Amino acid sequence: MTDDLARPVPPEDPPSAAEGEDSEGRDQNAGDHLPPPPPRRRRRRAVLIGLGALVVAVALLLFILRITDTGPGGDRDSSVRDDLARSAAMLRGAPALHYTGTIRVKGHPDARPDLVVSNPGDALGTLTMPGSPSLDYVAIDGKSFVRGKPEAWRSFGMAEKSEVLAEHPSMVAPGVLFSQDLAATLAPPALAKTLLLEDVPDEKITVGDPVPVGDHSCTPIHADDLTICLGQELKGGARFVDRVSFSGGSTVINIEAMTRKAVNQFSGDFRSKFTMTHEAVNPQISVTTQILHDYEGKCAPTACTFSARVTPTFLGPTSAPEASEAVQVNYLWVIDRDGVPVKVGPDCSGAVLIKPGKSTDLSCTATGPSVPADGPNSGEYHGEIHTSDLALTQAEYERLVRLAADNSKKVAALPDLPRPR
Repeated sequence: MTDDLARPVPPEDPPSAAEGEDSEGRDQNAGDHLPPPPPRRRRRRAVLIGLGALVVAVALLLFILRITDTGPGGDRDSSVRDDLARSAAMLRGAPALHYTGTIRVKGHPDARPDLVVSNPGDALGTLTMPGSPSLDYVAIDGKSFVRGKPEAWRSFGMAEKSEVLAEHPSMVAPGVLFSQDLAATLAPPALAKTLLLEDVPDEKITVGDPVPVGDHSCTPIHADDLTICLGQELKGGARFVDRVSFSGGSTVINIEAMTRKAVNQFSGDFRSKFTMTHEAVNPQISVTTQILHDYEGKCAPTACTFSARVTPTFLGPTSAPEASEAVQVNYLWVIDRDGVPVKVGPDCSGAVLIKPGKSTDLSCTATGPSVPADGPNSGEYHGEIHTSDLALTQAEYERLVRLAADNSKKVAALPDLPRPR
């Protein structure tokens, strides 16, 4: 009883098919007119098409934003740094570059340099104030040497010392004429490092509108107080640097590439002008002498010995490295008896190394013919010592001669810069 109640009872007669349907209930006219897709499926397909269009639009917008982004970290910042990096890589291997423009020298903002600086940092050229004679300039190994007439020195604010400075070439350390050594700063590898703007954050780098430079234009890139103007694109993709300037216009350096003929001309001129370094004195050194025995009276009839105390003084800041370095002092004794020059010994001329603030005693013995006891002459001797403070010792000069020869070979081996496209 219970089992019969629990078991389902099938219908005795299934319902007959409706008109137009087969026995399975399918529409016999389905082939004549198919019903449209269910509304839910059509809505889903429309949503998918809309999402696809939105993705394409967003991607296009992001692409446009990437191209036009000028904010910190944007692709334009990366593009500018890439341009500078390519220019730096190219200039790093330049054999030499030609520089003109205006720089601040000794407080004067309009000094005109005309310099060629080689890749190792050898330099040759002139420094000129408008309307005045030029100072000749030679540099090697981080040392700068200048030579000029009194008028040239006066134009650079050296009126009081102009006559003395004009007597010899002078070695000028940073701070005497310019704040830093020109050749060391403008050597192509040093210029290349400047272009990398390693200490300038991206947000301080901006790009200006192109400005005319000769027969083309260059694009200024501003970074703090420095502006780098990138000019024509050269073969290989790098852009040449036409100009580097600082805010306020106190320093504007124009840069030119050099042909191989011009580079070879520089190397020959440098060798001929290099000898001025051997004659150069150090204007930051003052040498004083004190005669210890000045025999203005009778000395021995045929001989007399003079002595002098020589002391160099460094005139620059005591914190400077040169303040404690020994300097070469050249000396020459001149002695006469009764107004007539007499023979002096081999120790009466030469060179000594003395540290600033220290002293060295130098002696000289003069000999002359005997004086008859009843002769008219009294046999009086008079002597004086002449000194000059050469900037380079003989050993230093010889080292620089070898260095100049090596640098010339390095320059000759470097390839020329690529030509404009």
